[in-house]
Amino acid sequence: MKIQIGKFPSSEERERITTLRKYEKLYDNEAQGVLGLHEIIKKQYKNVSDLVYLAHSIPSTISSFYGDFVQGNVDKMIISALGGKEEDDKFIDDVVENNDIKEKIYDWADDQSEFGFFVLLGRINEDNKYIVERVPQDQYFPQQDGSVIFATYKKDPDDFEGKRLLCFTQNYKPENKRVVIEREAWTADERGVIKEKYDFNKILEILGEDYKEIETLELDELPIRQIDNGKRGKYGFGKSDYANIMPQLAEINERTTHISTVLLKNLDAKMVMSKDNFDKDGKVIQQEVYVMENKDEVKPEYIVNQNHLIVETKEHIIGEMKFISWITAVPMFELLKSAMPERVESLRIQLFSSIRKTDTKRAKIRKGLSDMIKIGFKLSGKTFEGYVNIVFSDVLPTDDLINAQIEETKIRIGTTSKRASMKRTENYSDEEVDAEMEEIKKENAIAGIGGNGTPPTL
Repeated sequence: MKIQIGKFPSSEERERITTLRKYEKLYDNEAQGVLGLHEIIKKQYKNVSDLVYLAHSIPSTISSFYGDFVQGNVDKMIISALGGKEEDDKFIDDVVENNDIKEKIYDWADDQSEFGFFVLLGRINEDNKYIVERVPQDQYFPQQDGSVIFATYKKDPDDFEGKRLLCFTQNYKPENKRVVIEREAWTADERGVIKEKYDFNKILEILGEDYKEIETLELDELPIRQIDNGKRGKYGFGKSDYANIMPQLAEINERTTHISTVLLKNLDAKMVMSKDNFDKDGKVIQQEVYVMENKDEVKPEYIVNQNHLIVETKEHIIGEMKFISWITAVPMFELLKSAMPERVESLRIQLFSSIRKTDTKRAKIRKGLSDMIKIGFKLSGKTFEGYVNIVFSDVLPTDDLINAQIEETKIRIGTTSKRASMKRTENYSDEEVDAEMEEIKKENAIAGIGGNGTPPTL
């Protein structure tokens, strides 16, 4: 698709970017600008600048929860080649190490939860190494014809008022089993819509980058993957974990702000006294004991707001938290940081929905990352006919004793080999398994166990 002045980005694309920025604000706990506040609460303050708004970092807690669950135990994560050559495994190891992929899984899953998707771009850098990088969601504009436009906005340094925007676009287009990248520079209005062409070399200076205006890749597919958060919606993107809990987030923040406002107004209680407690100048007579002259005299006492609805409101807030837990599959003990089950099996039952949702997120990441690694082989001019093996660790802690007993049973009834069992339980590589098997063989020979080994004679 050719970029057209005055039409890129479209109104639909700009609306999507606005939504993404709302999710970003919720993640950063800047909720009032997104969720708003009822006018009745605002009227309790003489100056709106004095308003106390209590925002709860529930969105970032949800995303962090799934970031941890999806990533799992990094030490037990496996990314390797199966069915290929030895150099294939070496290439994948280099890609994983050079890009810190295992460590970045958390960041990707966090974005997947926050925005509903994340985007990966593959390229060869100046050192001839394959790089996998995440593209910010608000710079990503997929087109109906299969092309993808990346748009980067900067303020025009020559505009002293700071209102004019510059836009740098990279248009990835599939053409005759090749990928053509067309790069252009533009000026843009305050909405981000491009207005006219801008000096290409000048915008490169502003960006601090060195790009060709036209670049062709010997590649039969775009080096880009959009990795969604579950099923894609009608607009072609996954759904944020925040999308269906916006009313609950607004209600929780508003009700706690309401309670805070009530307490702010009533914690400094006022006292009711009889006129006899004041001197002729209208000052309170200081005395430790007030003497009641007659039964009709007003007894000094504090005016206290004993509103029972405050307690009910707190229960209402917990109810909204439970609803959020049900929708997002994040357990209540994570949202409230309360006590969790002690036994792993009990924890596994309570986290059944969380584990299922995590498996879905992992499946999307596994497929996208596998594709990106295969693209790396192509961009590097290598042939790969094997399979990219990506194995995540168990979501929950495991009981080593139970695992050992299960592996022992599998070996005894012949459903697995010792080598496979060692790789599962100890996360050994093939080389480590070979070394360990050899060591076991030596020990058995000394002890006279198995094979033709005989006990040493003294």
